[in-house]
Amino acid sequence: MIKINILKVLYKHSPMNFYTIEDNTTIIKSTNNTSLGYKFDKIFTPEEISFVWNEIKLHKRWSTVFIFLFFVALLYLIIFPNFTIFVNNMWYYNAALILALVFVVYNIITTICTKIFEKRISKRFGNFSKTKFKLSKELDLKYYKLFKIELTKAMFAILVLVGVFSLVTPFELTKKMLNQYRYNEVIKVTSIGSKVFPIAQEWYSLRGYAKFQIGDYEGAIKDFDKAYRLGADGFNIMNFDNKIYIKYYLKEYDSALKDFDNEIKNADNENERDQFQWDKAQFLYNIKHYDEALSLYNDLIVKAENDRIFLLKDRLYLERAEVYKKLGQTDLAQNDIENAGGWDSETSQNPIPKPVLLLEEEQGF
Repeated sequence: MIKINILKVLYKHSPMNFYTIEDNTTIIKSTNNTSLGYKFDKIFTPEEISFVWNEIKLHKRWSTVFIFLFFVALLYLIIFPNFTIFVNNMWYYNAALILALVFVVYNIITTICTKIFEKRISKRFGNFSKTKFKLSKELDLKYYKLFKIELTKAMFAILVLVGVFSLVTPFELTKKMLNQYRYNEVIKVTSIGSKVFPIAQEWYSLRGYAKFQIGDYEGAIKDFDKAYRLGADGFNIMNFDNKIYIKYYLKEYDSALKDFDNEIKNADNENERDQFQWDKAQFLYNIKHYDEALSLYNDLIVKAENDRIFLLKDRLYLERAEVYKKLGQTDLAQNDIENAGGWDSETSQNPIPKPVLLLEEEQGF
């Protein structure tokens, strides 16, 4: 009984409840999703009611199509191409501006379709007066049945979509293809995905990984850089590290160092700047620029002494000790090792990692 009552309540507020008859008049609900009604001084026949319903479906369908096309154009011509600009420069103003534009265009399209609908029904049934549409107290079983059918279709479609995406996502399928070394197929799939939803950083990251495996290093660098610009989390930092790895692999050291300097200069906060400086110090060590690496480690240790919580002081001492060893300053290296405290043997033997190419799950995020 509760289920039936809920359905009736939903039906009364659905598009299928579009007319009411009272006092020898028929009131047709407007297609503009408001309480506006069109009052005719006659009782419509079932055939006339059917004609009105077909007109409502037609005009709602066209208005939906036009609104959808506008939304697609807004996404692919304005939002997606300028996404990083929108999110990095007063995003709240940009969001408010876009919402205002959507509201204006939506109302323009709805108004035009409503005017056309009004002309169609006045041409068929004569003049009408505008009034407030009151929900019919009586159920039209034909349209109530139609409502239940459409509701069932919608619920079934939602359940299917939820079921499919709960089992496996497109990104997980693509990663399985990577694990099977199907790199060219991965590039095709991710290229399609990046066109359908171009602000998903995963498409570019996965494609960059596949491009590296087939030797398209410049393409991989571009994809990892694109993924990095789109994200703002641990996965995002992984994309930057992967870009640096490829430049390390290609021995494009100067280009990699410029990337580090740019990120250090434009860091959002001190903690982020510290992390890039630390990564740069490790990179300098791995390309044997020991004096420059030492200078950075000195600065980082000073910051760590001043309670910069994201800088692990003991770890920094251990890494600087390795730099001292390469410079032949064994006494200073031993002092740093003693200051570093206790670390596991594996970390002590290889304290400064070399750049590596990673996927998301390997990074641990």
